[in-house]
Amino acid sequence: MLGYIAIPDVLDMLTPDDDDTPDCLYVRDVLPHKRASEHYAGLLEEIRRDGVALPIMIRTFEGQPWLVDGHHRVAAALDLGMTHLVWSDLPVELEDRPHNVTLRTMGPYRPAA
Repeated sequence: MLGYIAIPDVLDMLTPDDDDTPDCLYVRDVLPHKRASEHYAGLLEEIRRDGVALPIMIRTFEGQPWLVDGHHRVAAALDLGMTHLVWSDLPVELEDRPHNVTLRTMGPYRPAA
């Protein structure tokens, strides 16, 4: 499924724990770490030039939405003043990039039951 979601809604989502950000529970908490990564500047420029090529991945667990992939894209979109992102609940292979997807063709995010 593809849809669109407001970035403020993503910021309040839970995020998986990782070794680099062990005390971060919400997406907003991990963004400073993601912005400090060595490839962030290049990603930011790519998104400024071409837009976001891959949707972020959101999964629902026990009724709570979790951002499981796309933290760097969220940070870049936020830094570039974007208001919405395309999301998916399935992994998207690189060859399936939705280059010409528009927000008008998709519905808003609704957590799975």
